[in-house]
Amino acid sequence: MLSFKIKIKIFVSIVLIHVATLLWCQKKIEYIPPLDIPISLSGTFGEPRSTHFHSGIDIKTQGKEGWDVKSILPGNVGRIRISLGGYGKTLYIDHHNQISTVYAHLKKFAPKIEAYIKSLQYEKESYTLQQFPKKGELSIKAGEIIGYSGNTGSSSGPHLHFEIRETKTQKPLNPLLFNIPVEDTQRPQIQKLFLFYPKKDMILTHYEQVSINKLNDSTYHTPIVNSLGKMGFGLQMFDRQDLSYSKNGIYRAKVFVNGKPIVHFQYDQLDFSDSEKLFINIDYPHFKKEKNKIQKLFFQNQKPLTFMKSMSEEGILNVKLGKSYQVRVVIEDFSGNASCIEMIINGAKKKINHKSLEGKLIDPKLDYNLPMNDKKVYFPKKTFFKNAIIQIEEGNNTLSIGPNLFPFNNPYEIHFNSNEEDTLKQRQTFIAKKTEKKISFLPTKLDKGNWKTKVKDMGNFTLVRDSVSPKISPYNFKPKQWLSKFKYLKLTISDDLSGIKSYRGTINGQWVLFEYEPKRKLLTYDFSDKVFKQTQHELELEVKDNVGNKSVYKTIFYRKYNLN
Repeated sequence: MLSFKIKIKIFVSIVLIHVATLLWCQKKIEYIPPLDIPISLSGTFGEPRSTHFHSGIDIKTQGKEGWDVKSILPGNVGRIRISLGGYGKTLYIDHHNQISTVYAHLKKFAPKIEAYIKSLQYEKESYTLQQFPKKGELSIKAGEIIGYSGNTGSSSGPHLHFEIRETKTQKPLNPLLFNIPVEDTQRPQIQKLFLFYPKKDMILTHYEQVSINKLNDSTYHTPIVNSLGKMGFGLQMFDRQDLSYSKNGIYRAKVFVNGKPIVHFQYDQLDFSDSEKLFINIDYPHFKKEKNKIQKLFFQNQKPLTFMKSMSEEGILNVKLGKSYQVRVVIEDFSGNASCIEMIINGAKKKINHKSLEGKLIDPKLDYNLPMNDKKVYFPKKTFFKNAIIQIEEGNNTLSIGPNLFPFNNPYEIHFNSNEEDTLKQRQTFIAKKTEKKISFLPTKLDKGNWKTKVKDMGNFTLVRDSVSPKISPYNFKPKQWLSKFKYLKLTISDDLSGIKSYRGTINGQWVLFEYEPKRKLLTYDFSDKVFKQTQHELELEVKDNVGNKSVYKTIFYRKYNLN
């Protein structure tokens, strides 16, 4: 009989061999880059955007659309989504090593996927769609072309948004961990340094900028800082790679005090819930006022975000009278290029002018129903992360809510009373957010004589009536024109106030698929989708805006039936 100790040794040896084999196999996996062109980034993993932490990398496509997009590994298409905003045309592939990849803003899918999804679009009579193919229904080889790069959805220019996720949890992983080739010999750049002075009894955190001087390619110094009490650090910073001029996010940040680390951020993995707390990590008042981001290297009164590897005392330094502290802030990119700030903080008395605000105190633990003459604002519990001060001004047909200094956890409600009895005018009326440049439609419901909407921002709000129907115009043809040599039929649609909600097109009474590009206000029908044997064709397009105004465009065109 083997002794218990020998059995344990054998078991441990087997486990170690198994783990080593897995690691060896993992290293042998060859990941094929999703594009054949040199990888140039316009966005890095984890970088803070205006509404979220970036969950992938954005690969530049040289200002063009139509590059071959390839699967980095063999697998099966697990999800296909087509939306007007967001990721636009998106493909999700599940692979055999428990990871999934995401390819977004595609112009179109590869032929076999395009045929699969187009048949569903015709079946459901809808351009926008989400489908989850069964395993094996759309199998993919490593390096197989799965689509073509584009600019669909909420993309501001042609590029490929690429993600790698854990299949089981759908948590995004940094794609650069998977040997995506990016040339990078440049150090991250530090633009500005800020000191934050959090105080328990103050609603707003006071902060001030500290001047920095660049000593050499990698090191910045500051004058000696004399201060006292609790403080945290914040940076404006960016990183560039060799083939890109874009100001991207960093990979890692660390803060050392007297040689000991108190903060360590590292963007290896995210959770989509991290974005809910974006403006706890990014200073909200500064972002709203200056339109740029200060990333805080401390995190108070909240559970740490996924990329926060370690924090001591929430990343806050408590400076004591008469003590001296050597502080070193280091930022790095994925290739290990680094820059740092070195500073000395002496514990000395300093007057800090914390700002006080006037207005209504909103405690996130309570509900607040704030009625006015013919309007109402309702703040439910947990609207804000912590106490906020609100100022509300009511006008004849307007409501001003501010100051916009406090990040939102959840939306709140705005109500306008309705004295309108005309049902058509009721339907055409909505609550809008108004700025100097534009009026933005807000989804509005009429409930018990009140128009109401939910918002997650402050500003000026007003009631607007939209009585004008959308506009429809032919783009690449004229009525009664012969279109036998045309591959596509194109029209433009637009609505200047509430915006386009839906459209429906038919040819000879049959529904046809018009692809919609909102940025170009363009609808496109591919003549190869359907075969019509007659020569004269009747086109009908119906377009509705967000308050139900409808336009119908009818015309006739001619096209010969082609047997080929």
